[in-house]
Amino acid sequence: MLHPSYLPHLLFFLLPFLFLPCFSAAVSETMGKACNQTLDSAFCITSLQAVPKSDSADLSALALIALNLTYSNVTSSTTKLLALQREATSPAIKNSFEACSLLYNNIIQPLRWASQFFVSKHYDVAQAMFATPLFAPTNCAEAAGKVMEQDGKNAFYLMLMTRKFMELSSS
Repeated sequence: MLHPSYLPHLLFFLLPFLFLPCFSAAVSETMGKACNQTLDSAFCITSLQAVPKSDSADLSALALIALNLTYSNVTSSTTKLLALQREATSPAIKNSFEACSLLYNNIIQPLRWASQFFVSKHYDVAQAMFATPLFAPTNCAEAAGKVMEQDGKNAFYLMLMTRKFMELSSS
């Protein structure tokens, strides 16, 4: 049993842990509602919370943040694929990485266009920019195997998330 004289010290030690949930990253109402309409709300919230301004962003700003996250993911995956292609010793594997690299490179320009159309309030055209590149990451994961599986899944979810936010912004 604890001696009563230790109680104030114990409370002083435990007090910060009692308030720890209050200091966790907050999910704004807008972010929560928007992410609840995506395929994977936990992924959506986690991705958006990586950007400090997302907690105070409106729906249009969340769409642009998601678009920037998608663009960063795709360009990072493209860089990774080029490195994997250079390191590959098997011609078949080298060709798989090259094919994936082409798929990812073909996503970059539509993402740029989507951003321009979205900012100029041409929401339907911005959303249409996701029609073709949407499945490229999953196709690449099938071609390149496990090494690109998580990258492909993340890119796919980010593109779906961005497209959903654009759709919600336009309604």
